Amino acid sequence: MFQVEGTLPVALKALDGQTEIKSKKIVMRQMTAIEYMQSQADTEAGQYIGIADLAAMTKLVDEDGKEHAITYDMLGNSSRSNLDYLNEKLAELKAKEAAAE
Repeated sequence: MFQVEGTLPVALKALDGQTEIKSKKIVMRQMTAIEYMQSQADTEAGQYIGIADLAAMTKLVDEDGKEHAITYDMLGNSSRSNLDYLNEKLAELKAKEAAAE
């Protein structure tokens, strides 16, 4: 499975049980066809597909290397710089996959 790693311009916060995680480090992985369709099915009315797709593909990585899901609301309510950055990472991921074929 193809993946790219990076550092968001603005940190995101996630909850791990009762512990708040704040990180800029991310990993983005190409979804399988089933994962993609499931992500689309989980999208709620009024949500933007572009944000939902990026959230589904990307995990927040804490200082211990543990990955945490990024929710639609986490990404949608963060800085636009994060959205722009993740779109750049998506282009990088697609190029990496195309180069391997």
